[in-house]
Amino acid sequence: MIRSLLLTAGLTLASAPLLAAQTIDTGKSRIEFTFKQMGGSVDGYFKSFGGSVNFDPAKPEKARAELTIDPNTIDVGGPDGNAEAKKKPWFNVAAFPKATFSATGVKALGGGKFEVKGKLTIKGVSRDVTGQLTATQLGDTLELKGTVPVKRLAFQLGDGVWADTETVADEVLVKYKLLVKGKAD
Repeated sequence: MIRSLLLTAGLTLASAPLLAAQTIDTGKSRIEFTFKQMGGSVDGYFKSFGGSVNFDPAKPEKARAELTIDPNTIDVGGPDGNAEAKKKPWFNVAAFPKATFSATGVKALGGGKFEVKGKLTIKGVSRDVTGQLTATQLGDTLELKGTVPVKRLAFQLGDGVWADTETVADEVLVKYKLLVKGKAD
């Protein structure tokens, strides 16, 4: 009996930080992107993503974030473009069913703005990326909104004939809005 109580107490204490973790409201959050194709602007987004965030604007140096994106849920505005983006020259979703981002550091810039550094992995290629975000408290929800410029060719996105940056620009601007609930630990 005592052993059972001690085990239960130990498990409860061990899981306490998990209970305090922040959760992403994926139904109201977005991960989008914009790029230039043949001189015109193209917008898209990913329908499915998830992960964990631990962010207190008062203690940005303790921030952690791990996001996983399902590239098979890409939407660039039409069925032909969506099908093309999933193929081997682009996201190659058959071989690489997920892309990930792991924050490695957050620094306060003032006025609710922050610089975020992290490791982005797409198609098995990992690169350091840096972007900016704003943190706004909306009742019991923290809105994290920001951008990260990405060079698509550094991740082998658009191999072969698609590597021509006159057809599809190298720079892609990733935009996100994450609505996070709960307290950071």
